[in-house]
Amino acid sequence: MSRRQQEILRIERQVRAKLPYRTFREINFDRDQIKASIVPLSFVEARRKRGPIYEALQDELRHEGCLMMPEFLRCLAEKEQALFESISIRARIIDDRPLLYEVIEKLKQAELAVIKRKVKGLKECFTLFYETLLLLEPYRKKYEYALNAVMEHIVSLCHNVEGQERDAAEMIARIYHTYANFLERTGQRVNAITYLKATLDLVRGHMWLAEPDKGSASPILHALVAQQLARQLLIHGRQIVRQQPEEAVDMARKATVLIAEIGRQKNLDIFCDTFLERAFFLMEGGKYHAAQQCLEQIRAQIVACTEYKFVKLNIKFYLYLGQCAESFDNIDKAISSFKRALRLSRLYEHKDHEAEILLNLGKLFARDTQKTGIAKKCYNQAKNIYIDFNDTHSKKTAVFLMGKLLADEITPLYMAMLKASSSQYCAFYNLRQWKNRCRPFWHKLGDEIIKQESNNIYCLLEEEKDDPVTVPVYLDLDGNTFKVEEGDI
Repeated sequence: MSRRQQEILRIERQVRAKLPYRTFREINFDRDQIKASIVPLSFVEARRKRGPIYEALQDELRHEGCLMMPEFLRCLAEKEQALFESISIRARIIDDRPLLYEVIEKLKQAELAVIKRKVKGLKECFTLFYETLLLLEPYRKKYEYALNAVMEHIVSLCHNVEGQERDAAEMIARIYHTYANFLERTGQRVNAITYLKATLDLVRGHMWLAEPDKGSASPILHALVAQQLARQLLIHGRQIVRQQPEEAVDMARKATVLIAEIGRQKNLDIFCDTFLERAFFLMEGGKYHAAQQCLEQIRAQIVACTEYKFVKLNIKFYLYLGQCAESFDNIDKAISSFKRALRLSRLYEHKDHEAEILLNLGKLFARDTQKTGIAKKCYNQAKNIYIDFNDTHSKKTAVFLMGKLLADEITPLYMAMLKASSSQYCAFYNLRQWKNRCRPFWHKLGDEIIKQESNNIYCLLEEEKDDPVTVPVYLDLDGNTFKVEEGDI
């Protein structure tokens, strides 16, 4: 018996002494058998193992005959390395090898389909492109840089085949739609609208399902894209209406046409919203007559709908109707409309609209000197809502309107004292105290005038007194102030 065999037997005895026979039977100490059981690596696997991985993948792609993919992969590697070194990203797709291999394989097969079959391979090519996007979609936050690079590469190739996409039109439309959603999520709304329009041109007239896996439960892609485009046009119109009101109105009209194209009754809420937004854009441009006509066109549909999804539309309708009436100096109608909008906003707890309506009501009540207390109450309630929402800009608006109301209240008194200050010392003294020490002079102005008539310099005796502590008293609202009366309905 050779020395090697003796060593194997010795090790077997030691292991058998420590392990059960059944477990020991599965252990093999024969080097030849162990080597035979090891599956050798292929050249491709060995090259990937040794790395660098991106260079190995580029060599593979060139060997397979790909022309664009090696360059794309080089750009992706450089981008990933730059972001990682600048600590802009932590997770790299290079560390998730199975995902990286699957993405590269699909992109490679897509390019080879066009190289081998020319135009006939376009459908297979863009189907694989779309599958790649679906593969990366769950990792859109983790590997956003990679998804962005892949999307831009695929979309640029979609542009290159414009006019030849007859067989691949469905997949190109889905790619454009996916890219538009990505742009919308990243805040690039103008570009998102552009690609939604391109998608709509491709899907119009086709009954492709938005989610084929759901079967008949899935909406039609044409309807879904039209709804999305209409909403994005309205949102973008809101953003530009101050600078470009005419363009915003045009966007609202296009949104109305889009919804009418897919069925106004099936999408009545969006259809009505397009008219409401158009009325708002017209009011921002100072065209209140056109805005009122726009509102009257949908009055019947808005009032007839009692579903919950129409509550917000009803609030906006009565709010805009009140603003139009206010611009025509029809105060009673404006207050009536604002009351209805306020009642609905409080009933269904739409706080953002409630605050806006309160500000509008405050402006109306501030016109009447007998109702300034109600106006103050409206402004305070609106300010408190904005504080709860942490809306600093709107809170400043409410504070400014309150300040303007207070200024309007004291302006007549201030002007009277200013005129008297040239001949009466105490009037001038009170103005200086108000300016330098913030002492209000209007709370007891009647007493001041009586004292002034008996003694022109009485104020000198009060110069050293401490500043009075005054607590502003606001008139409480009457219980019926915001009650919808019979004439309002």
